[in-house]
Amino acid sequence: MYRVALRRLATVLTTCLVNLSITSVSLAGPPVVDPCSLVTNAEVEQVVGKLKGAPTADKMGNAASCNFEFANGKDAFEIWVGPDDAFMRIRKDAKKPVTVKGLGDDAFMNRGAHGLDYVDLIIKKGVVLIQLAIKETAGDEDKLVTLGKKAVGRF
Repeated sequence: MYRVALRRLATVLTTCLVNLSITSVSLAGPPVVDPCSLVTNAEVEQVVGKLKGAPTADKMGNAASCNFEFANGKDAFEIWVGPDDAFMRIRKDAKKPVTVKGLGDDAFMNRGAHGLDYVDLIIKKGVVLIQLAIKETAGDEDKLVTLGKKAVGRF
């Protein structure tokens, strides 16, 4: 639970810093997208494991998140949606970004951002950035791609 909270705090702080560093943001902003609507609970359970309960949504500035907690207390998964302005900054800050083809307009994976044991899949789709994060585990990249395809398919 502590790691999930730490990861979530790090992601929120990064999102805030990225949003503050953007010098030209459209007043209209990106389309409003509920990150909890991009994957179903059943899909998450099939790919990751049994959920502890309903996911929790949160909003921070131009970004929104959906956090999934699991019955085993070990797995963790979350989705963030925000403006695509941050995509190149996140890629530039990634230590070893790995391009992922076939998802949105551009996508990459990043392992260990912020020194945490998570893998992130960052997808640019039109004017929206989608970030899926999962705790490192066997098959984590395949799990992210599977859930990423579901998320992108709902746009």
